[in-house]
Amino acid sequence: MKNSLTSVVLLLIILVSSVAACLWDTDTLSEEMSESPSAIELVTGGFPRHSEDFYRWRIENRKARLEAGENNPLLYDDIAVAYDKLHQQEQAIEWMVEKEKKYPGKYETYANLGTFYIHSGNFPEGILNIEKALEINPEAHFNREQYQLYVVKYLQHRAEHGQFKEGRLLLPLSRDAFVEQRNFNRKNHGRVDVELHDIPEPGINSFYIFIANDLADKTTEDYNPRYVQMTDEQTAAAVQGILGMMRFGHHDSPVLLECLADLLVPRTGHGVGNRIAARALLKASYEVEDSTARDMYYEMACQAIAGQEGVKIAPLELALKRELKQANQYYEELTRLENKWIASGADVEAEFRKKYYKQTGEGETLAFFPIDFERVVKTKPRPKNLLQYSIFVTLASIVLGISITAHLLPKIIAKLRMKSDSVS
Repeated sequence: MKNSLTSVVLLLIILVSSVAACLWDTDTLSEEMSESPSAIELVTGGFPRHSEDFYRWRIENRKARLEAGENNPLLYDDIAVAYDKLHQQEQAIEWMVEKEKKYPGKYETYANLGTFYIHSGNFPEGILNIEKALEINPEAHFNREQYQLYVVKYLQHRAEHGQFKEGRLLLPLSRDAFVEQRNFNRKNHGRVDVELHDIPEPGINSFYIFIANDLADKTTEDYNPRYVQMTDEQTAAAVQGILGMMRFGHHDSPVLLECLADLLVPRTGHGVGNRIAARALLKASYEVEDSTARDMYYEMACQAIAGQEGVKIAPLELALKRELKQANQYYEELTRLENKWIASGADVEAEFRKKYYKQTGEGETLAFFPIDFERVVKTKPRPKNLLQYSIFVTLASIVLGISITAHLLPKIIAKLRMKSDSVS
């Protein structure tokens, strides 16, 4: 039992480190106030994000500025976030602890510390620091910390209901790990000669329902945990929270992609963003190794667009693959440019802003995302029986032609006879 629990904890550490990111450094403020990448850019990875070489450069740059006597607490955040991006959480935590000693009580410190602790696997300390950050500034990061906590707690909830089986996480998160045993118990319920399986309850298996239950008024008479709904405003805020985590964390995390799809196409309503949800689920299917999970994500993508007139999964997936190819080329070029700037001794951040930001009339710097993805457009549905339809149209045209001819021919003949008589 102890080994099993250890495996679950280790898997949670690995998983949460790839999905929970709510960091604060020099880039954050300008990017958050900028024109955020659209959902498609975030799903495909077609947006500006720094390379590992950049973060190594930033660490050396910020340390040099501190040694030169510059008094700016944000330098500590830049160094710590860079270490976290390089998966060196111990160093990241050390720099935040040092910053707290010198500049105590700042929101950014607690927000970063919470994320670093979660990435290192210390969930209680991570949650404690994020809650401290929220006490100082409840609406910072556009409420991303709130949804970061939701993701962590949702994973813990799924773990408590059997999502970790035989030492591994079963994806999708909506997947029932004990479906066969559950069906066996249903068929043999009430029989005294059959031993039923001892399995956990299914629990909530939708990120949308998980949040909706937390926000719901459970004292009302019509409260039903299975069918509770969020308002449009609450859903929109949750979507933005997950998109923010993808923007500043791991955009290709299957967990975040599934959570996004849950929010865009909630099971309890008609939902919005079906095509984006389908793209997210298809992308999740590309990121998992388990063939069963891959097939389930694909089926979920098909269900996301089910009923939409003229929208089929095959052309949508072709569009996604074109978008992914274009996004990869975009990021490869970005990485090449950053390495070139570093090698030349240029101010990498200034060059990055010059290339990937633009100036508005008010002088603000806004992130610039130049990718113009192709879109799947609605097409008029073709008749189911195209051959029969074509034959019908042809026959109808022939009958119509004969009818017109039969109607006009006598009149034409009569006019010709009258003309002939007048000539003679």
